[in-house]
Amino acid sequence: IEIGEADFNAFEKRLAEVQAAYSAEDIARLRRLATPEVVSYFAEELSANASRGVVNTISDIKLLQGDLAEAWREGDTEYASVAMRYASLDYTAERDSGRLVEGDKQPFERTEIWTFRRSRGGEWMLSAVQQA
Repeated sequence: IEIGEADFNAFEKRLAEVQAAYSAEDIARLRRLATPEVVSYFAEELSANASRGVVNTISDIKLLQGDLAEAWREGDTEYASVAMRYASLDYTAERDSGRLVEGDKQPFERTEIWTFRRSRGGEWMLSAVQQA
């Protein structure tokens, strides 16, 4: 399938939306942005954080580079895997005190492979994330 500028803009928008929803622990919003499998994984992480009494904050996301790894179609479903190199603040703090337990409040750069899927002509949804 052909992936154009509008698709890359959608991927960048999804990156920010998913990270913001995750940071806000907003499962309902994540359900609108990602597949049930991804939401289940995120929900497990958020539940584990809550059990530990911590919250993971991800903010100030800036996409530095997005490269298409592959794009394909299976029936009426289209997929695109994109290497997303981005910078963000990413830290974990105690819920009550705000004391940092992981990370710091400095921008951190990472690269992840995000796979998106959509019904032909529909909205892209996050369907997988893997470390590069």
